[in-house]
Amino acid sequence: MRASVVIPTYRHFATLPYTVKSVQNQGVEDIEILIVGDGVDDATRAAAQALQADDPRIRFFDLAKGPRRGELNRDHVLQQAQGRIICYATDDDLWLPGHLEAMEAALEHADFVGTMHVDVSPDGRIRAWYFDLNAPEFVAPWVAWKPNNLGTWANDGFGLSNAGHRRDAYLRLATRWSTTPDGVPTDNSMWHRFRREPWCRMTFLRFPVSLSFEGRDRSGWTPQQFAQELERWSAIIAAPDGMRIIMRGLLADLGDRLLEQSIDHARRRADLIAERDRHLEESRNENRQRTALVADRERQLQESQDECRQWAEITAERERKLRESHDECRQWAEIVADRERRLNAVLGSTSWRMTAPMRMVSRAIRRLRRGAG
Repeated sequence: MRASVVIPTYRHFATLPYTVKSVQNQGVEDIEILIVGDGVDDATRAAAQALQADDPRIRFFDLAKGPRRGELNRDHVLQQAQGRIICYATDDDLWLPGHLEAMEAALEHADFVGTMHVDVSPDGRIRAWYFDLNAPEFVAPWVAWKPNNLGTWANDGFGLSNAGHRRDAYLRLATRWSTTPDGVPTDNSMWHRFRREPWCRMTFLRFPVSLSFEGRDRSGWTPQQFAQELERWSAIIAAPDGMRIIMRGLLADLGDRLLEQSIDHARRRADLIAERDRHLEESRNENRQRTALVADRERQLQESQDECRQWAEITAERERKLRESHDECRQWAEIVADRERRLNAVLGSTSWRMTAPMRMVSRAIRRLRRGAG
């Protein structure tokens, strides 16, 4: 058998028939469609059973609700799959024409294939999200559970309807579909298991093969609203110019986001340049202020040096005068010492002592004369 198509379902009874129809419209007869019921309600069970009754290629597995997204139920069904390759469809997505053929061709020389994610907004716009399993810029953050931050046009992974693998590759895995820890995306966690195997050959298709209708963007919608939307898009896909409409919408949306990012980058670049210029001007002003401050300090230093030289000259002049004064003092000291020496010599002589009475009489006579006059 060429392929097994796995469609997990839970409560989407209104959209499940449109998803199955998009698989049936692939124009390939040698396939099986495996509807994995993960604790379905009565309405979903009835829808799956009706689909099974109308097409012998459909097998419905009415299983009890499993943990998380019922990953263990998926593994249970895949153990019974007969297809050479395994493809997936979410029960509220639509396959585009050529989906199965593109996946089959890619898996001729690969064990796992991923594809470009494209979704439809509630207002009918086609939105493309780019990813590439062959580009390290995408793969490195993807396996580390980190955003790649490449832009609004880039995706951080790809969902269930955008993947396929060989059945024999799945059976070789060390760990197959199993309950995923809380907080970890179920589908991408499974794709990581293929990525970790050294033997696994992975490839990526850079074009859309399905349309996704995100439930989180349609909070509060009734089942009838979901069904009406898929009915409208099923008609667009089936129209002769359906793919042209989708590709035009895809390219327009992707172009708008790329342009918006380019403009945003240009603005941020201009802001960075302006900020850099502002910092440069501030630096120049600081340099000018610093230069003026240095010049002022040098002027003050020169003035201080001039004052120091003046004080040095004054001090030298004072020291010179002080030395002259010391010399004069020494000369007078020598003169006084000489006079004292001479005086002492006279006073100590015999003639001076013998003539002392005569000097006394002479002084007395001079006083009397001054008194008489």
